[in-house]
Amino acid sequence: MSAQSDRIVPKSCFDCVQSIESVYTGGCVAISQDEQRIFTTCNEDIAVLDMASGQKLADLKGDTELITTFAVKPDGSHLVSASRSMQLVVWDLRTFKIERTFKARDSHILAMDIDATSTLVATGLADGTVNVWDIDRGYCTHNFKGHGAMITSVRFHPSTENLCLVSASGDGDIRVWDLKQRKCTSVLKSHVSAVRAIDFDESSEIMVTAGRDSVINVWNWTRKSLIRTIPVYESIEAAGVLRIDAAAVFNSQKGRVVYSGGEKGIVRLWDLDSGEELFTQAKDRNAKHTFVDVMYLPQSGNLCAVTNDQNLLFYSVTAQLKRVRQIVGYNEEIIDLAYIGNEHKHLAVATNTEQLRIYNTDNLNCELAYGHKDIILTLDVHSSGAIVATGSKDNTVCIWAINMKAPVNHRVTCVAVAVGHTKAVGAVAMAQGSDALFM
Repeated sequence: MSAQSDRIVPKSCFDCVQSIESVYTGGCVAISQDEQRIFTTCNEDIAVLDMASGQKLADLKGDTELITTFAVKPDGSHLVSASRSMQLVVWDLRTFKIERTFKARDSHILAMDIDATSTLVATGLADGTVNVWDIDRGYCTHNFKGHGAMITSVRFHPSTENLCLVSASGDGDIRVWDLKQRKCTSVLKSHVSAVRAIDFDESSEIMVTAGRDSVINVWNWTRKSLIRTIPVYESIEAAGVLRIDAAAVFNSQKGRVVYSGGEKGIVRLWDLDSGEELFTQAKDRNAKHTFVDVMYLPQSGNLCAVTNDQNLLFYSVTAQLKRVRQIVGYNEEIIDLAYIGNEHKHLAVATNTEQLRIYNTDNLNCELAYGHKDIILTLDVHSSGAIVATGSKDNTVCIWAINMKAPVNHRVTCVAVAVGHTKAVGAVAMAQGSDALFM
């Protein structure tokens, strides 16, 4: 064999075997009732993710207009979406294809809910109109008018015998619509700003509403009267009632606990009967995010919080609201990255955020590490694979201990902060010898 044929030719082209893509760019998020799939807004499309692995299963391709809202049938067979094109689209979730499309009046749809029978979808419009549609036949069954501002939330009453719909608007008014009588039966006035959340307890006799006026209101459904107002002193974007078995963990008198999330970026729990605050979640160090939505997952006993920086954070209700998982929706600009460990199963990534992100390359799950106050500009990994140094625009260097076999919340720990630079730290390097721990 000639020397020329033995020569190693460098490869200049590589095939991509796996990629970390954007799966959430802001907007609506929904989770199927069986908690097997996550649906997220990704630009003009809807991404379908597997709950267990976080991997993308499919893209529901939009009509080039931004998605405004969507909802999933309780039976998990279909998803109904709305975009700025003012079209309602029904997607078959078995084939991930469009089943039907119909025109949704002359205003943008901002809120949506599907009834317990998976038959009707309610839509709240920017002009204050509330419509109810037959999903399978594709026609409007009810057209309700009466709100004086845009609709911010709609919710069907859980009882299939009680065909009622609750809608709320930006001026704080809440209206109860009887679908059989085709009219508004009650107007509930207490909120003074946009109502962002409507929920019912397990008996369906207590309704909870919350909004940007920093209060949670508890209502008697039968009398349509206000029982109590709980001041929370923060603008609320999401609230709901925990199931009794989960609520018992927090020593509630009657096992009825309300969760809330909003501008503070933490989950707080309240006793529904006394109005007392039962638990306040500790915020991650230097975390700046706020919550735009919080969803209760009763089967797993978790709360899924959606942040304004496009992350999905999962907290265990039975474990004092400790974070058990996170899904990064959008990485923006990748500034630096490096493999961790000798097996190359984890990847440390610095983006133009203040968080250090550690990806598992097998399933693309991600650990978020909070510590810096500004964007991370550089990172380096020690030869042991267990230590990472990051430099930031906040003029500091953080040293992180990495142990991916440790319990969640203890896998990435900031063990030291180097202070002294007077400008942003743009480069950092660690000694590569096993016994040389300096940088």
